[in-house]
Amino acid sequence: MGEKILKTEQAIINRFQELRQELSVLSGRANELASESHEHDLVLKALEPMDGDRKCYRVVGEILVERTVAEVKPAVKGNKEQLDAVVERLLKQLEVKKKDLSDFQERYKIRIKGEDELPMQQKEKSTSQGILA
Repeated sequence: MGEKILKTEQAIINRFQELRQELSVLSGRANELASESHEHDLVLKALEPMDGDRKCYRVVGEILVERTVAEVKPAVKGNKEQLDAVVERLLKQLEVKKKDLSDFQERYKIRIKGEDELPMQQKEKSTSQGILA
């Protein structure tokens, strides 16, 4: 990405927080769309055993429209495929952002409070297996 060298400590912290925020937004959006994809999958499973001529209702925008199962199934399947493609793309972007954040954290030697303390606490717990009398 060609990060320019940041001069002040505050600028470094601000940029780090921006990167973390971007990562959080991407992750949230990917989870939201994955959930929608799962809902589409549930609808497809519910429609599977039904007769193609059977009436069903679908919300398009803010309007409830009457269709047949045969008309709705391909539309729902197409929407699910599009959602899956977007989720896949977001997950790839998420991996790139994670790498950018990790590189930035390494370059400026940023440590987050609590992250470094956790492994130390686990080591202390694992080594203190003395006998109490």
